[in-house]
Amino acid sequence: MKRGNLEKTNCLYNFKGRKIKIVGISCSKRNSHECAREDPTSIELLKIALKEAEKLGAETEIIDLRELKINACNECYSTCPAQCRFNEKTYQCDCYLFKHDTIFVNEREFYPIEEAYDKLTKKEFFEKYFDKGTFARRDDMWIVYKKMLEADGIIFSTSTSYYSRNALLQSMLSRFCALDGGVEKIWGDGKNLGNSIKYSSNKTNAYKMRLYGKQVGFINVSKEGDSVTPDLMKACTMMGMKIIPLGVSYHVQWYNDPTHRKDKNLTLKDPYTLQLTKHLGKKIVEEVKQSNRTYGALSKVV
Repeated sequence: MKRGNLEKTNCLYNFKGRKIKIVGISCSKRNSHECAREDPTSIELLKIALKEAEKLGAETEIIDLRELKINACNECYSTCPAQCRFNEKTYQCDCYLFKHDTIFVNEREFYPIEEAYDKLTKKEFFEKYFDKGTFARRDDMWIVYKKMLEADGIIFSTSTSYYSRNALLQSMLSRFCALDGGVEKIWGDGKNLGNSIKYSSNKTNAYKMRLYGKQVGFINVSKEGDSVTPDLMKACTMMGMKIIPLGVSYHVQWYNDPTHRKDKNLTLKDPYTLQLTKHLGKKIVEEVKQSNRTYGALSKVV
């Protein structure tokens, strides 16, 4: 858990004069084109919330995690805080440097997978493709990083999977470490642990809490109750984000219908759920308008 003393608050990014932007992140896996044969109900509620935000003049966007390839966190932060790095120009942590599947021909020469297929023999290509040392998978987390940094407010739309966080949400959430302390000054040194230890030992260095001050809300739909949002709230609070008043919209889809076929319709017709959802979309914009729209903080210890 990151902790420490804040050196200065609301000091890194100034969004005054920009159009307000609210980003919704849909974290549920269900898909009408896959086994479930149905899209998640939570994304329908997210669309309703964002439509309300648009009515108050905000620009909105949905990030659908089903469409992205997000690799697992390598937990390098646990070895040394400065081992976690973040590049604000490319929006990448340096555990995953490639935005496209990449094959290394040698230590200095590498190509996107399509180009490598044309340049190498079939035997060479597949040897390198199945070798962990020469094939680097793409990572799309940079898209999430970029959109979150550009946003004034973020709404997480989730489900509960077997009484816990689902896989897509967990993969993304574990990668937030790079936004909440990832070091840029020693980026590009090949993860040199000595440099990280030297940086972390210097008491004058500070770590960027890049999401500090941003507004956040939550949507959850499931049959098991909402055991996910409390964990999300804790993570967002520790990153300095502001949970809006009545910032949770939820619906429990009870087991009354053994076929589950009425679940979505009942949820989208529930007055209380719809009221919470619409309030969430409006309130997050109102809170942004009342804020000074400056974000980010520096922490001396993480």
